Amino acid sequence: MTGYGRKEVTGVGGRFTIELRSVNNRYMDVQVRMPRGLAALESRIKKSVQERFSRGRFDLFITRNGEEEKSERYTLNEEGAEQYIGLLRELKSRFTLAGEVDLSLIAAGQNIISVAEIKDDVEALWPTLTEGLQGVLDDLDAMRLDEGSALANDIASRIEMIDTLLGTIRTRSPLTVENAKKRLNDTLHRLLQDEPDPARIAQEIALLEERTDITEELTRLDSHVRQFRAMMNDSQGEAIGRKLDFLLQEMGREVNTIASKAMDADISFQAVNIKAELEKIREQVQNIE
Repeated sequence: MTGYGRKEVTGVGGRFTIELRSVNNRYMDVQVRMPRGLAALESRIKKSVQERFSRGRFDLFITRNGEEEKSERYTLNEEGAEQYIGLLRELKSRFTLAGEVDLSLIAAGQNIISVAEIKDDVEALWPTLTEGLQGVLDDLDAMRLDEGSALANDIASRIEMIDTLLGTIRTRSPLTVENAKKRLNDTLHRLLQDEPDPARIAQEIALLEERTDITEELTRLDSHVRQFRAMMNDSQGEAIGRKLDFLLQEMGREVNTIASKAMDADISFQAVNIKAELEKIREQVQNIE
């Protein structure tokens, strides 16, 4: 599910801004972008996110504000500069050279001004970052819960629609078997006009009835719907997204079997409607942990 959290915290390392965004993903994917000096904390930061969530793409941004944001600083080698200037002046005097020993000449000297990387004490910074990280996780979790509530309502309404369509199929099913038996009986009598064998006719009708009976499929589909509802109602914060996805696959298989076995246009039409609702639910379930 989508969500967003943002916090600012201040500690020994300066002022930090922490932002966390999440989008839908079937798997767990955490990406962290932060100052180079904090790289040693990346595994801890990812673990903090993974302990709270089990599904989704998470992008975490940590920025440091103010002067402390710089990861490098320039330092002056005063002793080296003094020696360098002295040598230049000695050179000028000894060889009677023109010109002045000025700033531009000194700046050209190597190792007079050097760049040093600022190294953070990550252990000292970690409590501050933990405080901000827990704050953005709480904010994002609250937003995802709101979205989850809306998804649950939408899915529940679609499950109700599937139940209604199944009721139509269940009512229609006995009629289709009887109609199929009548059509086969009439066909056999027409083809065997002389002396039709009653036993052969009964055998063919029994085979047809077995092939077109969808009672077992309807029973299993009802069971899947009950399990789906129970998971939605009794999850209590448990990650159920993958379980719901599996149930939807099983429901889809049963509906396909019903559509192929039932020799009835109305049942086939209702099966198509159920498959459409299942596909919409599957899209929503991808957003559920």
